[in-house]
Amino acid sequence: MRNHFNIESFLPYRLNRAAERLSGHFMRQCDVGGEVSWTEWQVLWSLGEGLHGTAKAISGHAGLTKTKVSRAVKALEDRRWLGRQRDTVDRRFEILSLTDSGQAAYTELKRCAADYQHWLEGAVDLPYLKALDDGLSGIEDAMATGHLRMPSPVDEAGGQ
Repeated sequence: MRNHFNIESFLPYRLNRAAERLSGHFMRQCDVGGEVSWTEWQVLWSLGEGLHGTAKAISGHAGLTKTKVSRAVKALEDRRWLGRQRDTVDRRFEILSLTDSGQAAYTELKRCAADYQHWLEGAVDLPYLKALDDGLSGIEDAMATGHLRMPSPVDEAGGQ
């Protein structure tokens, strides 16, 4: 039985803290287009890569709330980096696309992200980055396949 719990060794806390710090550092290094939130960058990236065309799809893929994605879409639209068009098949949805200036911002973001990744690979020992990448891939795979679930209290007690 574990009586002592240390938040500093709690994996979700550590991953979130590291992600917040790294993403903040990246955004300070890559000041494309001024003050843009991390969620806005994720929407911009998703559209630029052609991964998703609706706010709902971006929300599901990025693990962000629909509210955060909607706010990011509105902010990018206000910057004139994004346009919306009602889906002709299902009018409940809007198809999102980058404007020319949005595409230019995305292209700069992608260049800057590649430079940052290259810098990171030189700043942190490669075996550490490889181990982290492998570990994250394992966690993502386990989550995607449904293998990473909390056991129910009945399962822990020996079944019923």
